Amino acid sequence: MAGRVVLATENLKKHFGGVKAVDGVSIQIREGEFVGLIGPNGSGKSTLFNVISGIYKPTEGKIYYRGKRIDGLKPHEIFRMGLVRGFQVPRLWRGLTVVENLMVPPKHQRGENPLVALVRRLWTPQERKLGMKALSILSDHELLHVSLNWADSISGGQMKLTDISRALMGEPSMLLLDEPTAGVAPRLARDIFRTLERLRREQGITLFVIEHRLEVLFDHVDRVIVMHQGKVLTEGTPEEVASDPRVVEAYLGEPVA
Repeated sequence: MAGRVVLATENLKKHFGGVKAVDGVSIQIREGEFVGLIGPNGSGKSTLFNVISGIYKPTEGKIYYRGKRIDGLKPHEIFRMGLVRGFQVPRLWRGLTVVENLMVPPKHQRGENPLVALVRRLWTPQERKLGMKALSILSDHELLHVSLNWADSISGGQMKLTDISRALMGEPSMLLLDEPTAGVAPRLARDIFRTLERLRREQGITLFVIEHRLEVLFDHVDRVIVMHQGKVLTEGTPEEVASDPRVVEAYLGEPVA
């Protein structure tokens, strides 16, 4: 059962010159929800995520996370609050192994303090604990066998799962994921969404996901928000959205008879 509002935007706008990429978006996501964000290419979905996560500053409007204004914060400050963003193209550190990628995000690492780093016994117990956690997450996502591979040597699907695994090391309370199944085989796409559903069920993580594979998305989400030309066109259950002629028109570009 979804709880209190965890993420809210009020009349959010992001303009690039004369282009109104996000044009007055007001949405609410409740704690524990699994919400999909859909719309034709260029509708403003990724820009909305970029504004929420602090990559872009809004032209106008407000963003609240757990009741606090975040539209003036930097991405790393928003990350520390538990709102974690994933990208359509996984931005892995390719000079690190898969498991090393997971070791970077955890907060409050003692070894990051230059003085503490000089005394090995002060940070190695925490490092071992984080390493065990990373291996456990990789095992859950069937990535343990590639844990020592370079991040740029694994498959596209494995990169997607590594990106999600790395996000989990930051102990998120909410994940924004931009097309987590882009470029992967249909079977793996369904596996990824089953993984997300398990994270919501077992860890209580709130999920807000952009996805073009509607046949996969609609099987898992509680609610769907549809964007078109920078605005929210409609929202509702997957069944309500799928039967809305305005949604069909937005995707096909012509009125529905």
